[in-house]
Amino acid sequence: MATLLLFALQKAICDRVMRAILRLAAAFSMAAIPSLATPHLAGAQASCAPAGRASVTGGSQDDNILNRRVSLHGRDVSLRDALDRLAAAAQIRLSYSAELLELSRPVCLEYESAPVGAILTDLIAGAALRPVILGTDQIVLTPVPVQTAAAQEPVTILKSVGQLDRVVVTGSTVGASQRALPVALDVVQGQQIAGRAVSSLSGSLDGVVPGLWLWEQSPLSLLARYGSIRGASSFGVSYPKVYVDGIEVANSLLVTHLDPESVSRIEVIRGPQGAALYGADAISGVMNIITRQEGNESGAPKASIRTEGGTTASDYSKSVFSQSHALSLRTGNNAKSARLGMTLTTLGAFIPGASSQQLTANGGVRLVRARGVLTGTFRFFAQDAQTPASPILTGVDPASPELAVLDSSDRQSVRQFTIGANGVYAHSGRWTHNAVLGLDGYKLRSAAILAGAFPSALDSALRAATGNAVRTTIRASSVGQFGNPEQTAATVTIGAEHSYVRDETVMRNLFSAFDTSGEPLRRDLVETRSNAGIIGQVSASFHESFYLSGGLRVERNTGLSGVGEIATLPMLGASTVRAFGISTLKLRAAYGKGIRPPQTSSRAGLMGLNGNLDPEEQTGIEAGADLFIGRFASLHATRFDQRASGLIQPVSVYAALAGDSLPHYRRIAYELQNVGEITNRGWELASTLTQGPWSFGGTFSQVDSRVRRLASRYTGDLRPGDRMLEVPARTLGANAAYNRGRVSMSWRISRASDWINYDRLALLSAFSSGTSDSNQFVGPELRSYWTKYDGVTRVGGRLGLNFSRGIALSFDGENLLDEQRGEPDNVTVLPGRTLSAGLQLRF
Repeated sequence: MATLLLFALQKAICDRVMRAILRLAAAFSMAAIPSLATPHLAGAQASCAPAGRASVTGGSQDDNILNRRVSLHGRDVSLRDALDRLAAAAQIRLSYSAELLELSRPVCLEYESAPVGAILTDLIAGAALRPVILGTDQIVLTPVPVQTAAAQEPVTILKSVGQLDRVVVTGSTVGASQRALPVALDVVQGQQIAGRAVSSLSGSLDGVVPGLWLWEQSPLSLLARYGSIRGASSFGVSYPKVYVDGIEVANSLLVTHLDPESVSRIEVIRGPQGAALYGADAISGVMNIITRQEGNESGAPKASIRTEGGTTASDYSKSVFSQSHALSLRTGNNAKSARLGMTLTTLGAFIPGASSQQLTANGGVRLVRARGVLTGTFRFFAQDAQTPASPILTGVDPASPELAVLDSSDRQSVRQFTIGANGVYAHSGRWTHNAVLGLDGYKLRSAAILAGAFPSALDSALRAATGNAVRTTIRASSVGQFGNPEQTAATVTIGAEHSYVRDETVMRNLFSAFDTSGEPLRRDLVETRSNAGIIGQVSASFHESFYLSGGLRVERNTGLSGVGEIATLPMLGASTVRAFGISTLKLRAAYGKGIRPPQTSSRAGLMGLNGNLDPEEQTGIEAGADLFIGRFASLHATRFDQRASGLIQPVSVYAALAGDSLPHYRRIAYELQNVGEITNRGWELASTLTQGPWSFGGTFSQVDSRVRRLASRYTGDLRPGDRMLEVPARTLGANAAYNRGRVSMSWRISRASDWINYDRLALLSAFSSGTSDSNQFVGPELRSYWTKYDGVTRVGGRLGLNFSRGIALSFDGENLLDEQRGEPDNVTVLPGRTLSAGLQLRF
C-alpha cells in the first residue's frame, strides 16, 4: 500500500510540474541539436504484433540470398542476438559497424518462413543502412547518405530512448528490456571501462554507479573493501552478490580486478530488491560482470598486443616502476567465435620491501543458432604480494611483541577461477528457456593486512588465513510472454537454482585463539553449505506505459541452520513510462527483502563463530524517476529507505584468565555478535549529457546510515543514534570524454567525504605501548578512538592517439592529486601519482 501511495503521489506531481519542463527541454533539444532527428539515431523498435506476423512475403525464390526464407521467434531479444541468429538461420555472413546500430535495443522476432531481406528491413528500420550482397553468402550493412535515407522513409521517434530501451540480463533470468524494470539498475559499458584505463573494480565503479563506493585497494591487499552500498549491510564486510556471466563467485570480496578488454558490461542492482531472483547474500544488491564474447564480422582471426609502463610516486620510497602487458586473440564470426585474453601487471616497492604481481586470463566461446545462443566462459586470476611492515608504524617499537602480532612480513597469494556455460533457447515466440552451469573457486594465502591496526573486521576475517573454496551453480528457468505488448501483455518467469559451496580455512590468529603457552592455535575450519531455491515472477504491461511486477523466491539454505533453513524473499514493484515529444519520463517504485546467513565465505576465517547468531536481513523501498531528452541528456533520481537487522560484527572482548601466564595483548579476542538494527536512508542522483564527440556524466549520493536499536547481548562500542563506521555520508563523481577521428580523451574525478572510523595509528600505538590495560580496548572504551575523516578525492585522465594500420598510443594519469593516505583510515598506504604511456598494436 505504501508503494502505491508513493507511486500515485509521484505521478500526480510529475503530471503537473514536469509537462512545462519537458516541453521547454524538448524545444531546446530540437533547436540546439538537430542531429537528434536524423534517421541513423532514430532506430525503430519492432513490436510483437498478434500472430499474423508469419505472413510476411517478398521476392521470388532465386539465388538472391535476401530471398532465403527462415523462421525466427523470440521477444525482447537484443538486436545483436537477432542479427546473429538471422545469419545463423540463413547460413550467411552478416557484416556491419557496431557504431551505426543500437545493438542492445530489444526487438521482436516473430517470423515464420519469411525472407531474409524482409526481416533485415524490420530489424534496421530507421537506421541509415542498407544491405549490400557480396559474393554468394555475405551481406554487408553499408551506410547511405542521410538525405537519401530521409527520402526513403519518415523519421521514427522512439517512445523510449537511451539506456531505457536496452536488453539487460540482471533482474531477468533470460534478458529483458530495462524499460519495464521497477528497480534502479546501472549498466557500466565495457567501452567506458576501457576508456578510463582502469583495471580495478573500484576504479571502474566509483563515481559511475551512484550509491556504491569501494575504497581504493592497496596493491598489497587481496580484498575488495566496500565503503557503502546504500549504506551498510554488515560491519566491514558489506558486499553485493557477484556473478561472472551468470555464475556465482565463491567469495565476492576476492573479485577485485578486471581485464577492461574482456568486459562487455557490468550490471548493478543496489539494495535487496534483487534477492527475489538471486537469493541469499543479495542483501546489498547484485553485480553481474558480463564478458565480451562476440567475434569479428569478417570471420578473420584478429589479435591485439598492448604494453604499458610508467612510474608511481611514493612518500616512503623512491619513484617505482609499474608495467602492464596484455595479449588478446579473437577468431570466428558472429555466429561462431572464440576469444582468449591475458594480462600481466607488476608494481615495485612503493613502500620499502613491497611488491605486487597480477596475472589475468580469460576467454570464451559463442555459438549462435536460429533458435538460441550457447556461450562458454572461463576466468583465471592470480595475485602475489609481498607485505612488509608499514612505514607509518616506524614510530612504534618494531621489536615489541605486540606489534609483531599486528603486522606480518610475509607473502600473500590468491588464485581464482571461473568456468561454465550459459544457454538460451527460444522454442517459440512465447517461451524462452535458459540454463546456467558453472564452477567458481579460489585458493587463498593471506597474511595480516598491511593496514592492520586493531581492530578491523577485515583483519579478523582473513588475518593469517590459508584456505580454499569451490562453489557449484546450477540454474534453469523459463520465461513465457503472453498477449500483445502494444496493448496488454504479461511475462511469467519460473525457475529453480541450486548452489553448493565447500570452504576450508586454516587459521593461526593470535587475536582469536591462544593457549596457555602463548603460542597461536591452528584451527582447520571445514564448512559446506547448499542453497536451493524456486523462483516465480509475474510482470504485466499495459499499453507499453504502465508496468507491474511481483516475484517470490522460496529457498532452503543450510547456512540458516539453527534459525530455520527456509527463507521467503519477495519483491513488488511498479513503473510507468510517458512520452513528451522526444522526451520520456519513467517513474518507478519497488520493495524487496534480502537475507544473509551467519556462515558465509567472507567470514570463513573468523574464529568464535557460534550457533546463536541470527542471519542478517535487509528490507526496504526505493522510488525514483528517470528523464530522457532524446539521446542528448538523461537525469536519474532515486530515494531509498532500507532497514537492516541482525547485522554481525566482530566485537573485541577481553579474556580473563587465571594467573598471569599470558601478556595482556594476548588476552584480546574477537567474538561475533548480532549488533541490532540500523537504518539506511538517502538519495542517489545521476546525469548524462552528449553532444557530438563530447560526453559528460555525473553522480551524487547522500546516505544516512545509523544504529536504530541494539541487540540485548551486544557488548561492542556502538550506541543507538551512532553513525555506522566507515560509511561515507556523501560520494560524487564526474567524467568527461571526447572522441573524434584519431584523438580520444577522458577525464574523471570521484570523491568520498565525511565518515567515522577508528584513529588506527593512535589505537595501535596505545595498544603496543604495554602501559595500558587491555580493558581499554574493548566495548565502549573504543569510542575514544573514533575520529572523523574529511574525505579523499581521486583524479585521473587518458589521452589516446590512433594511427593507421592498427597502431595506438596512450598516455595515462592516475591519482593525479597524489593522495597516499586517509582512505579509509590513517594507516593504509596507497600508491601515489602514477604516470604511464602505452602502445597498442592490432592486426
